[in-house]
Amino acid sequence: MAAFEFAKKISNKFVRGNYICGIVDPPDLKQCLLDHSIETCCSFSVRDSGSRSEETKVFYKIKGEEIDHGVPFVHGDFIRLDCRKGPLYYKLKSSTDEEVVRFRAQTTLKCDCPATILIHELKIFPQEKITEPMGVRRKKSARASSSAKIMASKNSDGSYNLPWESIFFVELPLHDAHENHSLSPDVAGFSQRVNYDVKMEFKEMEAMGVKDMDILRALIAKATKNICSKGVQPPPNSRAFDPPDKDIYNILQAAKKARESGNDEDKLTETLNTYCLRDPENKYIYRPANRATGVKFLFMSQEKWQKDLLEIYGDVILIDSTFNTTDKRNQYLFLVVVRTRLDYQVVAQFLVENQDSATISEALNILKTWNPFLKPKFVVSDYAEAIHNAAKECFDDPQILLCSFHREKAWTDWMRTHDHGFSDDEQQNILTLLRQAANASSTEETKCHLEAITRTGPWQRSQQLRHWLRSRWLYSAKIWALSYRRKAPPFLNSNNGVESLNAGVKGTLKKAGTGRKSFSKLVTLFHGKFLEKKKRKHREESIRMTSAYRKYAADIPEWLHNRPPRFVRRMMRTLEVASEYPQHKVLCISSRDFCVQSQNGEGHYSVQFPSRTQPLDETETCDCPFSVKNRFPCKHLLAVCAGYGIRLQPLRIMKSLHERDYCPHVLNRHRGPNRGKMMRLYDTAAITFAQTLTVVIHPEVYQHFELEEFADKLAFC
Repeated sequence: MAAFEFAKKISNKFVRGNYICGIVDPPDLKQCLLDHSIETCCSFSVRDSGSRSEETKVFYKIKGEEIDHGVPFVHGDFIRLDCRKGPLYYKLKSSTDEEVVRFRAQTTLKCDCPATILIHELKIFPQEKITEPMGVRRKKSARASSSAKIMASKNSDGSYNLPWESIFFVELPLHDAHENHSLSPDVAGFSQRVNYDVKMEFKEMEAMGVKDMDILRALIAKATKNICSKGVQPPPNSRAFDPPDKDIYNILQAAKKARESGNDEDKLTETLNTYCLRDPENKYIYRPANRATGVKFLFMSQEKWQKDLLEIYGDVILIDSTFNTTDKRNQYLFLVVVRTRLDYQVVAQFLVENQDSATISEALNILKTWNPFLKPKFVVSDYAEAIHNAAKECFDDPQILLCSFHREKAWTDWMRTHDHGFSDDEQQNILTLLRQAANASSTEETKCHLEAITRTGPWQRSQQLRHWLRSRWLYSAKIWALSYRRKAPPFLNSNNGVESLNAGVKGTLKKAGTGRKSFSKLVTLFHGKFLEKKKRKHREESIRMTSAYRKYAADIPEWLHNRPPRFVRRMMRTLEVASEYPQHKVLCISSRDFCVQSQNGEGHYSVQFPSRTQPLDETETCDCPFSVKNRFPCKHLLAVCAGYGIRLQPLRIMKSLHERDYCPHVLNRHRGPNRGKMMRLYDTAAITFAQTLTVVIHPEVYQHFELEEFADKLAFC
């Protein structure tokens, strides 16, 4: 008995035959039964239970033994557990039965083992304990008086007015109590059921999305150390704590089925309530469809951090849709995306059943209600006329732009369709003219290339080609030709960043496993995993590039501090080239205009510094192809700054939502007409010129000098 760890949790213990009996406190009962099951390699199942609370007798002994030297008690509930190899209490199906599932050579685990576990609840009354030594008659009289007092305090609901406590009397079988089956760890350990706590651990891991068997087993092995008592470890092949893969799979499938069953709307309501309690500033709209009244389905949401990003980067929004995210094929998930200086971020999302202009307009109007500051200048999407019409209707005359990737794909797919009947040379000729029109540097060149298409043979011969070009491309060049988007950010040539977000949503759903793709499951995974992951990554990257996190190298100029690493590396290479630029090729024309000759001497470029009265959005710093295309400070601009001693100063405005939240001492929020917008400014107080200048430039001209160093959100492709 002393060799068993479970026996240490039993007080007043004694042995009766092949059973160990005694008192166990309520907090120790579960652990005592678990240790007994591990040490004896036996599992038990409930066979009978009941209550003896209706009895009107007070006891002082149980099984012939006193409880704590004369403390009176009454019986409460009891439970009996049989060994899993115990008697057969159900009827086995025979081959003559009408419904036979399948043939089994081994029909049952039952082996008529007589071992049982008995647990009795005892309600003891410590204050009625007889402590004084007395004779038999006097003790009998005192016990009768205490018993009468106890029964008189009993209420109709089974409770007592006298102070009482609950303890458990247990009878636990030893090895000799078992019969007709093996108790070796190899056989008996495999015959056990999966432990209840282990099952709960598996269900929690399934809810968190853990599917890999190796990871599950590693986590369960760690959890087993906390489940078992110190000094009690299950045998290596114990099915209770190291179940086979089939048992784990069945547990996970049962957990998933239970989690996905039930009313989907109730689950969605509970999920949204949880998100709203987490942050009351989060916005959610859920409107179920009602076919009788004509109400269409709509779900739309926007979290507080998404709203903040939209306020900062809302000049340009990208809209795209994806499908097959739920069980219903006619539901489409739309993502409203902005390009931050680090990555693409979803700033709003809505799920609808139609892709028509009216449905999209309703969602965009709700987005405007949530964000009164939203006035985008550019809206980018694929060739979806519904999105284009909705954006024009909801916003104040935004410029609609078509993604270059989708434009090229539409051209190539249509021209290469065999039924249209174009040869390879004709296809290449038309595609070349279209691409030249798309990449032309001026609108006149674009129109010239489009007119050239109307003089080709395929145009004269094919009515299909004429209809296709007229209806979709010739009269809508403003949305796809680069010559019409000179003021647009360079990254708007493609919305592949949005496509990667769509793929990320699909990947999140795929990692959650197969099964029913309910609407509540989509909302939970999208908000709980996808958006949280994007938010955390953006915050970490924003903090990582600040000087508050890690000091910058001494050779990095201050105006490049707190910038994305890709931009810093590129500017450092440009600065290195600019420092070696021949200064005789840099000519100062006026106080704001400079002329820089190319290094090979074949061209000249104009570098212009805007005055304060000029709108920042109307002036370009350099007309070289690199600056026009990429909107980066080019080597010509930096050569002027190096040659004339113009020193660029650190930023004075906040560039990131998360820098404001976590590094408020790094940058201050820009206050002014462009509040919430991102731009770089030259600090005018430190602009100095070399003493050897032959052209006299008055310092007062630069007293309030501001130079467009391009918006952060426009500078990073």
